[in-house]
Amino acid sequence: MLLSVKKTDRLFFDTFDAMAAGAVDAAVILEEMFRNGKGSDAATYASRIKDIEHRCDGQIHELVKTLHRTFITPIDREDIHDLAARMDDLVDLIDAAASRAVLFGVGGEIPDAADLARIIHGQAVEIQQAVPHLRDAKTVLRHCARINQLEKDGDRLYREAMARIFDSGRDPIFVIKAKEIIETLEAATDAGEDIAIVLERIILKNQ
Repeated sequence: MLLSVKKTDRLFFDTFDAMAAGAVDAAVILEEMFRNGKGSDAATYASRIKDIEHRCDGQIHELVKTLHRTFITPIDREDIHDLAARMDDLVDLIDAAASRAVLFGVGGEIPDAADLARIIHGQAVEIQQAVPHLRDAKTVLRHCARINQLEKDGDRLYREAMARIFDSGRDPIFVIKAKEIIETLEAATDAGEDIAIVLERIILKNQ
């Protein structure tokens, strides 16, 4: 049975809001993990992020099902799918960084990991503040500009972190592990920028 247009509109926007909130929650935990988590504490942080990641997977699954049975959508189908998928990518990468830190047992020893997580957290907050305003171009574009600036800050910090890892004098196994985690965190900042690109595309199409 087809849902009413008004009801499906709300379902799409509610899902965007919920996924953005999930990204913020996961990013907060990730930052706390890299600042404070050691040993079993780190595993607890990672487990909390994994729960959020599973919840976001369920949300995008329901959104895709709704999209397939909806004739009229509030914005282009492609944009609905892309926005949800890019937010899911962000949470997946946050989860991947946390999981690797626990698996490798080196999270608290990696230079700049917490600061990269702080940048991801900042991007997630900007995304959360943008998605309820998809019909307000000025507001969304302002948040997109901040997301993009944070990504640039993340690129700079990534380069500095990699230099510190390779200059640390640590054993090669540590260097390999730390490099993979830093690369995953940097990929998450890129995912935040990808979300901004989709948001900007939605605004340009609907002006």
